[in-house]
Amino acid sequence: MYCRGAAAVILTYDVNSLQSLTELEERFLALTDSASADCIFAIVGNKVDLTDDCALPPDENKPEKSVASCGSKVRKQVRAEDAIALYKKILKYKMLDEKDVPAAEKMCFETSAKTGYKVDYLFETVFEMVVPIIVRQKAEGPPQTVDITDYKPAKRTKSGCCA
Repeated sequence: MYCRGAAAVILTYDVNSLQSLTELEERFLALTDSASADCIFAIVGNKVDLTDDCALPPDENKPEKSVASCGSKVRKQVRAEDAIALYKKILKYKMLDEKDVPAAEKMCFETSAKTGYKVDYLFETVFEMVVPIIVRQKAEGPPQTVDITDYKPAKRTKSGCCA
């Protein structure tokens, strides 16, 4: 796996599993080596719908959760501070200055893919940051890739020692 030329990388872990955050760091930190220097990184904790955190504000399109429905849920194992620490570790690993990139608090999200909680917000935030990067890259010139559709075969010559 690699992310060469990616404008954004979204690294996702399970908020109910500290091991998932640890494995994310162990397995995918080196993946960021192939990302471009101006790549945006987002750290996303998923499955908040399974937590006992009933203080989540209700989604505008979904009915408000009742406190009674929170009884069977689990306590979150990964705190927002843990995700922020991973984000800062990525910046350090990439040798990026914190003042030149979005703040960690702005790039660490907690979502629920199942209920859609803050998923739109995540993608809208990343999209707003990525579009200017893509526009700037296009203005700077052609990409650092080879277009194989422009390939023109060389003229053939007779084979042999005296061709």
